Amino acid sequence: MRGDVEVFLKKAEKFDSAARHFLKEGVYDLAAFHVEQALRLYIKYILAKVIGYFPKMHSLTKLFKELSKIDEEFINFYQNNEIILKDIEDAYILSRYYPREYSENEVKKMINTLDEFKKRFEKWIS
Repeated sequence: MRGDVEVFLKKAEKFDSAARHFLKEGVYDLAAFHVEQALRLYIKYILAKVIGYFPKMHSLTKLFKELSKIDEEFINFYQNNEIILKDIEDAYILSRYYPREYSENEVKKMINTLDEFKKRFEKWIS
C-alpha cells in the first residue's frame, strides 16, 4: 500500500513543477490546471497515507472537509483561502473545456496558495 500511496506524491510534484513551467512560459490556463491537479494529489496523498483511503472526487472543497477529519487546521486553511481555492477548483473544468483566460497574477496567487499549503502542512506531505 505504501508504494501505491507514494505515486500520488510523485504525481503531485510533477504537476507542481509543470504549473511553474507553464507560468514561466506564459501559458496560464495550463498553469492553473496543473496547480489544481497538484493540490488535489497532495490532498489525496495525505488522506491515503494517514487514513488509508481517499474519496474519488474532484471537489477541493469536499476534499478539505475530508482532511478536517485528520486535523482542524486543514479546514482553517480552506476557510482563510476560500476564494483562491475555489478559483483553483474551478480551473479543473474551466481551463480544460471553456475559453477561460487566466492572468499571470491569478496563476501566481494560485501557486502562492499551493506553496502555503505545502509549507503549512509539510509534516503531512513528507
